[in-house]
Amino acid sequence: MKKFLRFFWKYRGFRVRDWYKHQRLIVTFVLFSPILLGIGGYVYFHDGEVLAYFQENVLIRVPLVLGVLIILFLVALKIEIELEKHVVFFTRLRSLYFLRRKMFYSKFYNAIKRENKAEKIKFERAYLRQNKHTVEVSFELRGTKSEQKFLQVGPQLETTFSGDLMDRQILDGYIIYTIAFQKYLGRISVDKVEMTAQGLRLMETVYWDFRKEPHLLISGGTGGGKSVLLFILILALAKIGNLYICDPKRADLANLERYEVFNGQVYFEVSDIVKCVIHAWKIMNQRYDYMRQSPQNKMGLDYSDYGMKPTFVIIDEVGAMTSELEGMRGSRLAAEYLNALQQIAQKGRQAGVFLILSLQKAGVDAVPSNIRDQLMKRITVGVLSSTGYSIAFGEEASQKEFKTIKEINGQAVRGRGYTGNFGEVIEEFYSPYVPFDRGFDFFEEYAKLPKLEIADYDQIIQAEIKNRSKIPEVSDDQTFSREQLAKALGTSPTVVQRATQLLADNGIYFDKDVKGRYSYDDQDKDFFASVLAYKRSEGVTLSKAIEQFIQPGEDD
Repeated sequence: MKKFLRFFWKYRGFRVRDWYKHQRLIVTFVLFSPILLGIGGYVYFHDGEVLAYFQENVLIRVPLVLGVLIILFLVALKIEIELEKHVVFFTRLRSLYFLRRKMFYSKFYNAIKRENKAEKIKFERAYLRQNKHTVEVSFELRGTKSEQKFLQVGPQLETTFSGDLMDRQILDGYIIYTIAFQKYLGRISVDKVEMTAQGLRLMETVYWDFRKEPHLLISGGTGGGKSVLLFILILALAKIGNLYICDPKRADLANLERYEVFNGQVYFEVSDIVKCVIHAWKIMNQRYDYMRQSPQNKMGLDYSDYGMKPTFVIIDEVGAMTSELEGMRGSRLAAEYLNALQQIAQKGRQAGVFLILSLQKAGVDAVPSNIRDQLMKRITVGVLSSTGYSIAFGEEASQKEFKTIKEINGQAVRGRGYTGNFGEVIEEFYSPYVPFDRGFDFFEEYAKLPKLEIADYDQIIQAEIKNRSKIPEVSDDQTFSREQLAKALGTSPTVVQRATQLLADNGIYFDKDVKGRYSYDDQDKDFFASVLAYKRSEGVTLSKAIEQFIQPGEDD
């Protein structure tokens, strides 16, 4: 029956009418009417007694009775205001009053002139639906005079309803805004952060589905709760996949190296972090080879369809890493790091290799734009500047009214911020609650975690990483001539010579032997291999490939 009715008519809620401006007075009068009826009935049946009562001392008793009636009316008004807070029906009436007022002052109506009468106001088609936690407002778009304003009214509705814009969609000729109330009620505790069919649960209504929204950018000011959020994510993700944790500032995350579950997977030296990112890139490529060679290989499948577990590369304070490399711009180390980071950002989703980048402020220079634009999930905690929000969320930040809330019900708020997928609606976010006051300790929880077994498709790469600090530097006599390097790379000596010259033009030089001929070591070979692999995968010239490595991710 519902489907049959929906075929002819779709319920959008209550339409906004001009009379809603009187709704509070009407409701109060309705609540007060039983008192009036009771008084009227008493007077009707006891008119003689009432008349005698007033005649006895009219100057005192008339004001007294009027005063009592006024007090009773104010009590009815107070009851109506409380009902608006707790009963959905009355809350809906209040919301209709607010929406009508918003539309009136925004002139979302047509004034119809009438002879010898005041103008009649007819509002453009707008509907409101509401439940306990959300309000849904629909504006008709089909050629109305306010069509363009309806498309941009979202941030104003947040203020009107003192809520948080959750969704914005255009459907069947209407733009529909969904606004949530009391979003903090959806906060969950740290033990509830777990994988579900919808993704990693971060709030009752907020999930990170990294298969659909690959990579995560976390930003926030000092004391905003960013480090705690990272610890929460590490605790949850270590149960489902492999983690590589990088902390260039040698702060909280560097302490995780003492735990078996993270053995050989925590890095804080700049050179080791670079190696970690490059190895993660190799894991990604090795997984692609594994999937391609699998008998079940089909278009559209991803790592999970092959039974692979996700791998996460976490870089805390990525801005600090960028600063460390800033003086190395154009060097081989910086070029390899940024190229590997970009390749993972662009291609890691299908292979199950994901980035989690954290920084205090989402500055333009902290993460190159060609990497930042690939980080689909964004979370901020604490308070950011308008520029910080704009960098974190892109153009959608201009459509959001960011609010600062320091206290809720007298309690200080920590871990509050905003979240959204890049290019989509931004919503309020509350980081999972951690009961430190009850003795919760992240390090104790990490100590309980079992180390995940390394699968065959990651085995070789993992061995390289685990022994990174034990691998001796390549000695000077382990070198390649131009011809030997070309053979090892599967290319021609001419290509090696051309690449060497292009790199020298950009300030990257290679050693020469006593006869003045170029000699290359294993690290040089890996670098050339990376350049040639990029050239083949992107279908660009050798010059363009090297340019990408030398100046990766420059913002316009």
